[in-house]
Amino acid sequence: MNYPKLISVSTDKNYVLYLKYDNGELKKYSFAHNFAHPFYEPLKNYCLFSQVSVVNGELEWKTGQDFCPFTLYENSVSC
Repeated sequence: MNYPKLISVSTDKNYVLYLKYDNGELKKYSFAHNFAHPFYEPLKNYCLFSQVSVVNGELEWKTGQDFCPFTLYENSVSC
């Protein structure tokens, strides 16, 4: 499948990611269930979580975490 490219992201205090894609789609992804994985545990700190950015179409945090863009797209819902 040919996925659209992620171009921007924003967050809210409920650990939801709001995603904008290059095809105009707006989607949201509830991230909280990922905290069960130790790799994402530092992002429970909302200040760190909210510092997410899009780098080459992928989500990245300054603390070293990233997230698969294809999984993100497939598991997010339209806004």
